[in-house]
Amino acid sequence: TSIDTIVVHHSATKQGDARAFARYHVGQGWPGIGYHYVIDKSGRVFKCNTAATISYHASGYNSRSLGICLVGNFDEERPTEAQMGALVELCRELAQAYSIRQVLGHREVPGAKKSCPGVNVDMQEIRQKLGTKTA
Repeated sequence: TSIDTIVVHHSATKQGDARAFARYHVGQGWPGIGYHYVIDKSGRVFKCNTAATISYHASGYNSRSLGICLVGNFDEERPTEAQMGALVELCRELAQAYSIRQVLGHREVPGAKKSCPGVNVDMQEIRQKLGTKTA
C-alpha cells in the first residue's frame, strides 16, 4: 500500500518515551508501538518503525499513513518550540520521500473521537508551515 498521509498524535502524558509507549501498546494487545516516530520535548526524533510497518495509530488510515507522536498532553500544555520545529522538519523529509498528500491531526481522521494531538496543536498552522492546505 502506498503511503500518502501523515497522522500527528500526542502521547496524552506529561512524560514518556518510545519504550514506555511500546510497553503500553503491547499491553493493549498491539504487536508493537503504534507510531513510526516519537518526538520528545527537546525535539529529538526517534524512529520506531519502518515505513513498511503497518502500525496501529489511526483506524482506517494505518495502511496508508505514518504516525508521529509528540510527547506531552497538549490538551493541558503546549508543545515545545523544539518539538514543533522537529515535527515540521520531519514532515518535510517524509513528504519528499513518499507521496504525502495530507498531514492530519488524529482528531481529523474520519471516525476519530479524540482531541488528539490536543487542543493546543494547531494543525492548520502546521500545514501552513509545510505549504500544504489540505486537511
